[in-house]
Amino acid sequence: MTQTESQDGAVRPLEVAIIGGGMTGLALAVGLLRRNVPFTIYERAANFGELGVGIHFTPNAERAMAALDPRVLQSYYDVATHAEGGCLNFVDGFHEPHDADPRTTTEEVMFQLRVGEGYKACRRCDFVDQIIQHIPQEHVRYEKWLQSVEVNDGGRAILNFRDGSKAEADVVVGCDGIRSQVRNAMFGSGPSSPRAQYAHQLGFRGLVPMDKAAAALGSAKTSTARGHLGPDAFVLSIPLAGVNAMHVEAFVMDPNEWPEIKTENDTKRYVLPATREEAMAAFAAFGPTVRTFVSLLPEELHKWAIFDMLDAPVPSYARGFMCLAGDAAHASTPNQGGGAGAGMEDALVLAEVLAALAGRPVVSAEVISEALAVYSEVRYERSQWLVKSSRRVAELFTWKDPQYGSDKEKISRDIASRSHQLWDYDTDGMVMDTLMTLKSRLS
Repeated sequence: MTQTESQDGAVRPLEVAIIGGGMTGLALAVGLLRRNVPFTIYERAANFGELGVGIHFTPNAERAMAALDPRVLQSYYDVATHAEGGCLNFVDGFHEPHDADPRTTTEEVMFQLRVGEGYKACRRCDFVDQIIQHIPQEHVRYEKWLQSVEVNDGGRAILNFRDGSKAEADVVVGCDGIRSQVRNAMFGSGPSSPRAQYAHQLGFRGLVPMDKAAAALGSAKTSTARGHLGPDAFVLSIPLAGVNAMHVEAFVMDPNEWPEIKTENDTKRYVLPATREEAMAAFAAFGPTVRTFVSLLPEELHKWAIFDMLDAPVPSYARGFMCLAGDAAHASTPNQGGGAGAGMEDALVLAEVLAALAGRPVVSAEVISEALAVYSEVRYERSQWLVKSSRRVAELFTWKDPQYGSDKEKISRDIASRSHQLWDYDTDGMVMDTLMTLKSRLS
């Protein structure tokens, strides 16, 4: 068993603390299990849970999931359903005849993207329910909301939780999302510190029963995955056959600031109550297909603020024995569909880095710091590119580029280029670069 060496010369087993049990943290946990690296997940909630909204993993993410552990990818395959035709279809949701019957009209197809072996999606909560089956309960501590991180006399991390309890670890991995306490411990929490900020985009989300959607729109529009584009807003409609429903996300570009509301647990509320009428008003100028999709959302719903880290990025994903992964490191808008997959790539590199440490007879604090620095170097440029690119995709979807407007040829070329830069990434090469760099740095 790998041991760590403290400042007083004592040795003890290596212990990794994963803060946060979202998709990135859980995937990392399964990857560490496969590599026999000791860990504990500290989850602030009473159980693992995700929203019942749709999630899609791109081909690069699927390769990373398989390399982490085939069970991670299988957890997705077990609950994902394929959209008819296997493509993501982008249509003009604005110029459709305004008063036409959406059951008989045809939105103009602007372009199509064939995603890997075919577009598929599932609910986040269903994926999480599958993956947690592979994590023994002795590796999990619930209702552990991290408050601060300190260093003891031996150089180990002391985790202080809000319930007054403490824990020790040699490596602390922050998978705790856009409100990351691990990030605060690394870089501070003041106004000038790295943090997620409002991307001036909000979304209305909901599931619509498939029979209801098909009756209102026809089977052709409800059996395929579609992005309905238009000025300052767009709608995604994704069929989820596994739950016999349409996942509808209606995104609006918002020039205003998100209201800061103090709550007991959070500095800001990222979800506010909304109504279907509010969502419909935002799409009143769109064609009948988009208006119908939005009208099928529940009468009482929520609007979700979209936050990212474009304007206040972290300078590094690692500092000493602490590191960040997923949204805690590089929160991005959902427009390019790559944020969750970037977390899977993070988890794969981290799993390999920590496994390399586990292969050493004794690991010092200096070696841990150097190894985590390699993780940051491998992941930083690509994931920061995604944050920027995802913002750009929103501009293209909402026709905000004055040189592009609604020109489908220009938009198609730009989106296709960005999509393939995301999808075609060499994840095997990423692992090889990681291991080679580790070998040279730690030899």
